[in-house]
Amino acid sequence: MSSAETELEVLEYYLSEVDNGNYRNIKEEEFENSIEDEDAVEAAEERYENRRDEAQHKKKVRTTLMAAFLRNGLIERVTNWEFKKLFPLRTLDIDSADVLIGNQTDGSIILIIILPLRQRPSTGIEDAVEMLEGVRDNNSTLSDDIGLDFRNDRIQTAIAIEPARANDTATAIEQYEQSNTNPEEFYVWRIAGTQGEKIDVFTDFPRNSGSDRRHDGDLGQELVEGREVMDSPHVLPDFFYDTHHSLLLEHTVTKMASNRNESEIPNTHFSRQELQDYFRDTLHGSDSNHKATQLADRVLRLWEHIELVTEVKSSNDQIGDGSTSYRFKSRKQNPKSIYDDIAEDYDQRSVEFLLEVEAMEKAIDQFKEDKGIQADLAAFST
Repeated sequence: MSSAETELEVLEYYLSEVDNGNYRNIKEEEFENSIEDEDAVEAAEERYENRRDEAQHKKKVRTTLMAAFLRNGLIERVTNWEFKKLFPLRTLDIDSADVLIGNQTDGSIILIIILPLRQRPSTGIEDAVEMLEGVRDNNSTLSDDIGLDFRNDRIQTAIAIEPARANDTATAIEQYEQSNTNPEEFYVWRIAGTQGEKIDVFTDFPRNSGSDRRHDGDLGQELVEGREVMDSPHVLPDFFYDTHHSLLLEHTVTKMASNRNESEIPNTHFSRQELQDYFRDTLHGSDSNHKATQLADRVLRLWEHIELVTEVKSSNDQIGDGSTSYRFKSRKQNPKSIYDDIAEDYDQRSVEFLLEVEAMEKAIDQFKEDKGIQADLAAFST
């Protein structure tokens, strides 16, 4: 579950169970104290920026991998390795790799894990080892899902990183290998450039470098030399299901506002169905319709709460597609101007929401203590 989803669960629990009388006062007092506390505000700002940076990083790496390995991609067309699935293990209730590529010829797969910007490589390796156990236990299901009958002894794992983290990641892999008698195969892929324009495999490990650190065959040759991935024969996603809401904003607002160009309906108006359709058409994968519905629910709950959008009364609904209509709270009419107007204080509103969620948690704690309810806020931890 993403941090944003967790925070929205806190919001929903607070509003449905706690938001009254004394507990509202507790929340409001805690919130006001946080707003005036420079350290609390700075911590929330850092958390917000870190999440956004992480989302930008993952988007860059995922789209680079898709451009390289989707059918007729730069690397796919000169090797037997093809992009098979994004988030391949999500339906198996296993912590998922970001991308799975497969070799139909010899029944091999590579699970590609994007190392989070602020996660230690050793933690990423530990998570990957646990993930691989789940992959082998679910071989048949995953094989059917990706359309490739892979062998359990031909599973490799690539950790995708920024170039500056290559040495630390290589060291962590060697430490893992030294402490295990039958270690998994790990490779280090560097994704370089502001937009992820180049992929290569890092082989200069401190203790054991060279050919052992590269893949066999054409893929190894391609990645040792490094390949620039500037263009793709495919339209790549502008965002993913777990993209940070601040990064969704520009795409979503301008797209929704542009729907009204040849209509008398105000450009600020849009419907839930239009939003879901846009997300469905943008998200990649077989479950995009379901994920689009979830994503629309998530952003609408957040944007309503921080007063970015408001629901249009049914009597004023001119869209009439059977779903709820909303309007962006802006007096502008040009799509770009609407976005600029809304985005002006979006970061501030979002940071204040993080502080408000912390205040809600304090009120929930007190509510559960007073009511004798066993506290179980682990589900709400951020």
